[in-house]
Amino acid sequence: MADQGFPSQHTTTTTVTSTEIISNLRYDNTYFYTLSGKLKIAQIVLVLLSLIAASFSTYSVWYQNSAVTSISMFGFWFSLFMLVFYVFHVVECFYKIPWLKIEMIFNVCWPILYLLSAASAAAYTGLHLSYMISLLFGFGAMFVYGYDALLKYQSVQRGEIAQGNIAIHKQTTSSPVTAAY
Repeated sequence: MADQGFPSQHTTTTTVTSTEIISNLRYDNTYFYTLSGKLKIAQIVLVLLSLIAASFSTYSVWYQNSAVTSISMFGFWFSLFMLVFYVFHVVECFYKIPWLKIEMIFNVCWPILYLLSAASAAAYTGLHLSYMISLLFGFGAMFVYGYDALLKYQSVQRGEIAQGNIAIHKQTTSSPVTAAY
């Protein structure tokens, strides 16, 4: 005789999570067509244009300008390396490295550094035309880095990996409960 407070069946759900990666280096240009790839290209282009415009400014020898150029160069090289890593699936080969967290931290720090250096440089230089163009591209890059940071944060919260697939398989089984007397 079954107790009235207990169900007559027991349900068990088993969740198996596996990571599906291909661990060889290969060229894959489909990354350029993803949102993340387009953002990386936009970061590289905007930072490079900001750097070129700042270099042609009459204030290019001032120390405030060296902060803008240093931040632009480091942002350019980091974004370029990450783009190459994604296109050649280096990120997928080393999937245990928390690439999304690394990129998220970089993409959070870089707009802040860009804003501080550009604001201090703009306050001291009097805004020459080429320097205003540099700051315009720099602020554009700042917003692209910020949006990319938001996307990386959402991906980290969902438990995604940077490249490759995480397959989640759920299996539900039901079995009758037998009374033990």
